[in-house]
Amino acid sequence: MDREWTRRGVVMAAAGLAMGSPAEATEAEAWRATVPSESEPHARTWMAWPSTPSVYGGPGAYYESVQETLGRLAAAIAEHEPVAMAAPAGQHALARRLCGPKVELVDIATDDMWARDSGPVFVRKTDGGIAAVEFGFNGWGNKQIHAEDARLAQRIAGHLNLTGHTAPVRGEGGGLEYDGDGTLLLAESCWVNDNRNPGLSRDEIERHLKATLGVETLIWVPGVRGQDITDGHIDGSIRFVKPGLLMASAYPGDTSDWAAAHTEALAILAKARDARGRSLEVVSVPSAVDVRSKSEDFLTSYANYYVGNGALYTPRFGDKRADGKAMETLARLHPDRRIVALEVDRIYENGGGIHCVTQQQPQ
Repeated sequence: MDREWTRRGVVMAAAGLAMGSPAEATEAEAWRATVPSESEPHARTWMAWPSTPSVYGGPGAYYESVQETLGRLAAAIAEHEPVAMAAPAGQHALARRLCGPKVELVDIATDDMWARDSGPVFVRKTDGGIAAVEFGFNGWGNKQIHAEDARLAQRIAGHLNLTGHTAPVRGEGGGLEYDGDGTLLLAESCWVNDNRNPGLSRDEIERHLKATLGVETLIWVPGVRGQDITDGHIDGSIRFVKPGLLMASAYPGDTSDWAAAHTEALAILAKARDARGRSLEVVSVPSAVDVRSKSEDFLTSYANYYVGNGALYTPRFGDKRADGKAMETLARLHPDRRIVALEVDRIYENGGGIHCVTQQQPQ
C-alpha cells in the first residue's frame, strides 16, 4: 500500500457510480451554467476543518500542528475576504482559537480539510445566480474515510440556500483546472479511472463535464495513477493564470513517473488550442529542492497556490532560491494581487496544498 494512503486514511471497499434516472437525465439536459475563473471576485472562501485524528496518526502533536497550520492559513485569507470554515460544533472552540475572530465557523460535520475536493464547485447560472455542483466525493476512489466529507458539498449548498446539481460523473475539484472562458484542463489518471467512473469512456466523461460546467474545450493530459491519493490532480502541477496563459511546475533532473508525465503534458499543451482558438503560453517555475520538511510525500510544487480577492497565497518551503523565484514569477503573472507567502508545511506533507484546502464561492 502507498505510504501516503497509509498515513492519511484507510482503504475502503470500492463503490460503483449510480448514473441516475431518466428524469434526472432530462433535468440535466435543462441545466445551463458556466464555471467562473478563480480570479473573479469571491463572495467568500470555503474551507473544511480536519476533524478526524486517525487520518493523521491519532491525537497528538502532529495532528494538532495540522489544525494550527490550517487555522493560520484561514486567518491570512480572512484579512482580504470572508472565510467560512465548515466544522462540527464540538470543534468550534478550538477552531475559533486557531483561526481567529474573522473566520466564520459553520456547523457542518467534516472528516478532513480538503475542501477543494469534497466541497462544491460553484458555477454561474444563465440568470447570473450562483449554484453548487456536487461531484460525488468518494475519498479519491475509496482511499480514505469520507462519510461526512461525502455530504459536504450538499450541506454547504443547503447552508447557502443555493440550487444544487449532482454531476453525472464522479471526481474532485482539484482535478479540474478551468480558465473561465470555456477551456478545461484535466488528467485522465483521476477521471478515466474505475475508482471514480467505472465503465465510462473518456468521451462520455468529457460530454458530461461539458454539460455540467458549460465548458467547450477539454485538454486532457495523462497524469499519474496510483502514486498519490488523488491519482494525479492537475492543480498540483499546472494552473491557468488567465485564458491562454498557464503556470507549471518544473522538475529539473527528476526521472520519476511524475516528471515523465509532466513532460508529456507540456508537449500536449504546446500543440493545444483553447476554446477560442488561442495557443497556450506556459511559464515554468522550478519546484523546491532544499526544503524544511523531511516527509517523503512532501509536495514541493508552487503551482498549488490560491488566488483570492486582492491577494495570492503561495507556500514558502525554505528553499530560498526557489521560494524567491516562485514569488517573483507569481507577482509578475498576477500584478493585481498581493503575494502572501506562508509556511504551511503540514498541509503539503499530507497530499495537497493551499489550493486543495480552499474553494472559492464567486460573487
